[in-house]
Amino acid sequence: MASYEGVIKARIVEVRFATAGKIVTVKKGVGDKVAKWELIASLDRKMLQTELDSQLADFEKVRAEFEIFNQKNPDPQSAIDKYLITEKQAALNISVKDVEIAKARLDQCDLFSPVTGLILDDSGIVVGINVTPAGSAIKIVDTSSYYFEFEIEQKDIPFFSEVKEGKVEFPGIGMETVGKSSGIIANGKNFYVRVCIPDNRGILLGLNGKANF
Repeated sequence: MASYEGVIKARIVEVRFATAGKIVTVKKGVGDKVAKWELIASLDRKMLQTELDSQLADFEKVRAEFEIFNQKNPDPQSAIDKYLITEKQAALNISVKDVEIAKARLDQCDLFSPVTGLILDDSGIVVGINVTPAGSAIKIVDTSSYYFEFEIEQKDIPFFSEVKEGKVEFPGIGMETVGKSSGIIANGKNFYVRVCIPDNRGILLGLNGKANF
């Protein structure tokens, strides 16, 4: 039996607000668990809601003008009338897109977790501060992506050229699990093997352990 010492790692996901604004709600902080698509924090929606209301009002005006023109010109024959109806249709299409854009901006006031995981870093966000898309990244550990990684020597490469099932022990917390290797990773200098961890109960990022094959 061969043993390899390693550590638990995982995919770290960074999420940010897509628009600038003032934080008005914070639902999750460092150490909190989050479900996929669960709300983390929200921005003030007042200005963007006003913009959406304005675009909706403009849309109603443009649509009314479009309908009035069509009723006055049910069967346009002249080239001018045909150009005018094309113009009215284009204005209506633009107005619809403006409403969609305003709605999308409003939706960007809410920041949701794209994965089920654990908040690793919340950038210190609190209610009342202003944030921008370039800053205030929320780091989330994707708990479905836990894997055990260890370094191997070149002589071990043939052994791990095929999938191997092994037992991973964590003496520090007195537990063990079974997983399968997922190929060799080379960074140009060192060689690593990852063991997928199908059952993540009790698993934490950074746990030291030993894989036995």
